[in-house]
Amino acid sequence: MEDINSIIERLDKGWDVKEARRAVADLIVEYMQSAQGSFGYWEKFHFANAISALAWNINSRHQPTTSWLRLCLVNLDKALVPAKQRNGNYTPKDKEIESLTFEQLMEAAEAVRQNG
Repeated sequence: MEDINSIIERLDKGWDVKEARRAVADLIVEYMQSAQGSFGYWEKFHFANAISALAWNINSRHQPTTSWLRLCLVNLDKALVPAKQRNGNYTPKDKEIESLTFEQLMEAAEAVRQNG
Protein backbone atom coordinates (compact mmCIF):
# COMPACT_ATOMS: atom_id res chain seq x y z
CA MET A 1 0.00 0.00 0.00
CA GLU A 2 1.23 3.46 -0.90
CA ASP A 3 1.67 6.19 1.70
CA ILE A 4 1.27 9.94 1.29
CA ASN A 5 4.93 10.66 0.65
CA SER A 6 5.36 7.89 -1.90
CA ILE A 7 2.27 9.08 -3.77
CA ILE A 8 3.62 12.64 -3.87
CA GLU A 9 7.00 11.39 -5.10
CA ARG A 10 5.38 9.32 -7.81
CA LEU A 11 3.15 12.24 -8.87
CA ASP A 12 6.26 14.42 -9.15
CA LYS A 13 7.71 11.82 -11.51
CA GLY A 14 4.63 11.81 -13.76
CA TRP A 15 2.64 8.91 -12.32
CA ASP A 16 -0.60 8.22 -14.17
CA VAL A 17 -3.30 10.33 -12.51
CA LYS A 18 -5.95 7.61 -12.70
CA GLU A 19 -3.68 5.15 -10.91
CA ALA A 20 -2.79 7.81 -8.36
CA ARG A 21 -6.46 8.52 -7.70
CA ARG A 22 -7.11 4.86 -6.98
CA ALA A 23 -4.15 4.74 -4.61
CA VAL A 24 -5.31 7.90 -2.83
CA ALA A 25 -8.88 6.62 -2.51
CA ASP A 26 -7.60 3.34 -1.07
CA LEU A 27 -5.39 5.28 1.35
CA ILE A 28 -8.29 7.46 2.52
CA VAL A 29 -10.38 4.37 3.30
CA GLU A 30 -7.47 2.64 5.04
CA TYR A 31 -6.61 5.70 7.15
CA MET A 32 -10.25 6.32 8.03
CA GLN A 33 -10.63 2.75 9.20
CA SER A 34 -7.53 3.06 11.36
CA ALA A 35 -8.83 6.34 12.88
CA GLN A 36 -12.36 5.07 13.51
CA GLY A 37 -11.81 4.68 17.25
CA SER A 38 -10.79 8.32 17.66
CA PHE A 39 -13.01 9.94 15.08
CA GLY A 40 -13.52 13.48 16.35
CA TYR A 41 -14.06 16.87 14.78
CA TRP A 42 -10.44 17.12 13.58
CA GLU A 43 -10.65 13.85 11.69
CA LYS A 44 -14.09 14.63 10.28
CA PHE A 45 -12.93 18.02 9.00
CA HIS A 46 -9.77 16.79 7.29
CA PHE A 47 -11.14 13.51 5.93
CA ALA A 48 -14.19 15.33 4.54
CA ASN A 49 -11.89 17.84 2.83
CA ALA A 50 -9.69 15.06 1.47
CA ILE A 51 -12.69 13.23 0.02
CA SER A 52 -14.02 16.45 -1.49
CA ALA A 53 -10.69 17.35 -3.04
CA LEU A 54 -10.39 13.87 -4.55
CA ALA A 55 -13.88 14.22 -6.03
CA TRP A 56 -12.91 17.63 -7.47
CA ASN A 57 -9.82 16.05 -8.99
CA ILE A 58 -11.86 13.32 -10.63
CA ASN A 59 -14.48 15.74 -11.94
CA SER A 60 -12.25 18.64 -12.97
CA ARG A 61 -12.73 19.93 -16.52
CA HIS A 62 -8.95 20.26 -16.82
CA GLN A 63 -7.64 16.72 -17.17
CA PRO A 64 -5.36 15.22 -16.28
CA THR A 65 -4.72 17.33 -13.22
CA THR A 66 -2.94 16.79 -9.95
CA SER A 67 -3.78 20.05 -8.17
CA TRP A 68 -6.88 18.87 -6.32
CA LEU A 69 -5.20 15.53 -5.76
CA ARG A 70 -2.31 17.25 -3.98
CA LEU A 71 -4.76 19.23 -1.83
CA CYS A 72 -6.43 15.93 -0.99
CA LEU A 73 -3.10 14.56 0.21
CA VAL A 74 -2.46 17.65 2.36
CA ASN A 75 -5.81 17.15 4.09
CA LEU A 76 -5.20 13.44 4.45
CA ASP A 77 -1.86 14.18 6.11
CA LYS A 78 -3.53 16.69 8.44
CA ALA A 79 -6.15 14.11 9.45
CA LEU A 80 -3.32 11.95 10.80
CA VAL A 81 -1.67 14.59 13.00
CA PRO A 82 -1.47 13.23 16.56
CA ALA A 83 -3.84 14.93 19.01
CA LYS A 84 -0.99 16.46 21.05
CA GLN A 85 0.37 18.24 17.96
CA ARG A 86 -2.93 19.75 16.78
CA ASN A 87 -4.14 23.30 17.02
CA GLY A 88 -7.90 22.86 16.93
CA ASN A 89 -8.51 26.52 17.75
CA TYR A 90 -7.53 27.88 14.35
CA THR A 91 -11.02 27.46 12.94
CA PRO A 92 -14.49 27.70 14.45
CA LYS A 93 -16.31 24.42 14.74
CA ASP A 94 -19.05 24.00 12.19
CA LYS A 95 -22.29 22.18 13.12
CA GLU A 96 -22.50 20.52 9.73
CA ILE A 97 -19.05 18.98 10.07
CA GLU A 98 -19.69 18.07 13.70
CA SER A 99 -22.83 16.18 12.66
CA LEU A 100 -21.00 14.02 10.10
CA THR A 101 -20.63 10.42 11.13
CA PHE A 102 -17.86 7.98 10.36
CA GLU A 103 -20.34 5.96 8.33
CA GLN A 104 -21.35 8.95 6.20
CA LEU A 105 -17.75 9.83 5.43
CA MET A 106 -16.87 6.21 4.71
CA GLU A 107 -19.82 6.01 2.33
CA ALA A 108 -18.61 9.16 0.56
CA ALA A 109 -15.05 7.83 0.38
CA GLU A 110 -16.24 4.53 -1.09
CA ALA A 111 -18.41 6.37 -3.66
CA VAL A 112 -15.45 8.48 -4.78
CA ARG A 113 -13.26 5.39 -4.87
CA GLN A 114 -15.80 3.63 -7.13
CA ASN A 115 -16.04 6.63 -9.50
CA GLY A 116 -12.35 7.40 -9.64
